Amino acid sequence: MRVRRLMLPAILALLFATGTASAEGLAGRFSVAVQVGTQSEVAGDIITATQGTLIDKPATLKAQRYRDIYRPALRLQGTLSYGVGKQLEVFARASYYKAKKAGIDAGTFAGLTMNAFFDQYRESGAELGLRYTIAPQGRLKSHIGPVVGVRHVDEALVSFSVPDAGIAVLNEPFTKGGYVLVVGADLGFNFELSPNAFVGVDTGLRYQQAPTAFGSLPELPGFEGAGGRWTAPVTATLGFRF
Repeated sequence: MRVRRLMLPAILALLFATGTASAEGLAGRFSVAVQVGTQSEVAGDIITATQGTLIDKPATLKAQRYRDIYRPALRLQGTLSYGVGKQLEVFARASYYKAKKAGIDAGTFAGLTMNAFFDQYRESGAELGLRYTIAPQGRLKSHIGPVVGVRHVDEALVSFSVPDAGIAVLNEPFTKGGYVLVVGADLGFNFELSPNAFVGVDTGLRYQQAPTAFGSLPELPGFEGAGGRWTAPVTATLGFRF
């Protein structure tokens, strides 16, 4: 009985402290978060359908989506946020992503099946955004907001092989490395473990500007017609607010 009498004030104090912190909202508070997850390729073509010649032989290429080439892989992110209002935060985010590659049936070469193998995709980026929190007084908080940023992508190389003819064209420059613009929106939720710690899940949608083409295969017009791409990052979040 005595233990219960001692525990009750402690539990009430904890609940009161949590409730007070939630009621104060986000204004004037910093938060840092580590995010680990992956990324899905939603839409966008990396190769447009075309026909022409390759090493003086007739060749055709089929349209290929980014999702046909790159498989989901590990995405790492770090976020720093500051509350400018009870329900509004500004944030800066750094990210790193390296996608797995896959060989594809790209088309034909002199009537024979031609395969293509893209180099591994790697990017690093920075984003700025706003996060509007719905019902900030609760421990479970959902949020939404716009994002804008840049990503640095590596130079992309592609190799072709025609197994039935014993022919290969290796490490052909495809797109140049450099910075591309990114815009989109975040959507997610956080759960407060305490007034100063939270976990959550973040997702959203990003449009990424097309990289610059090399123009190394003019005899295959449209081959390097990589367009912009839509992606959806999905990450688990561990954060601390102070």
